[in-house]
Amino acid sequence: MLHTGRWRIVSILPLLIGLLMGFALAPAATAQPAGGPSVLPDALGTVDSLRRAGAFPEARARLRALREDHSGEVAVLWRLVYTLADLGQATEQPDARTRYYSRALQAAKAALAADSTSGHAHLAMAVAEGRAALDAGTRERIERSRAVKRHADRAIALDSTLDGAYHVRGRWHREVEDIGFFKRAIVRTVYGGLPESSIEQAVRDFEQAIALHDEVFHRLELGKTYLQMDRPAAARRALRAALEMPSEGPFDPAYKAEARERLDDLD
Repeated sequence: MLHTGRWRIVSILPLLIGLLMGFALAPAATAQPAGGPSVLPDALGTVDSLRRAGAFPEARARLRALREDHSGEVAVLWRLVYTLADLGQATEQPDARTRYYSRALQAAKAALAADSTSGHAHLAMAVAEGRAALDAGTRERIERSRAVKRHADRAIALDSTLDGAYHVRGRWHREVEDIGFFKRAIVRTVYGGLPESSIEQAVRDFEQAIALHDEVFHRLELGKTYLQMDRPAAARRALRAALEMPSEGPFDPAYKAEARERLDDLD
């Protein structure tokens, strides 16, 4: 019977991969300018501007230089996580993507070691855990999924102004709900299960992210959540709002293209 359970778990993998890939997209939209320690604001502001412009290699080079002089500075380290995630998202080379995600995880561990009370550091770890899971086996993917939820919760507890943390948690709730009760029962039996999820909580999290910082990616994911709930009118409103917003980040055109495609499917 155990062998049968392990065989049937294969059917769950595409959903879990989708769950974790969703987290992989979050930081490009949620990493926003933030003041670092008083000795660093100008340098960190430049890094943030470079990332918004899509100049990820230049941002990484500046962060590497800053890390040499400020090795334990959490504001440098969590930005490095997001920049490595950006580079991984932007590349079309699988091997390079894997390397970027591995380095992002190492940087996230360093950020938490530098300051475990930083909400940004926990959010960066949630993102990095999701990225690292993409090349992992089933058991590791599930364990990293649990870590994504745990660190997103902790980020919100430490800093309730982080729209990215609500976004990541909303994605987690929606994607776990999409697995379905029966398949979640298999995951629980074979691999110890996942935390409780709620599609209604996903909506609340996306709405809170929008209230904190309204942007294309939050609206797109809210629309996709309403689609999963079979609420087409609400989905249309959210997707149209995503299309009407100005593009602020380098990945926004791709997010808008997805919003347009999903609207066309509704019509």
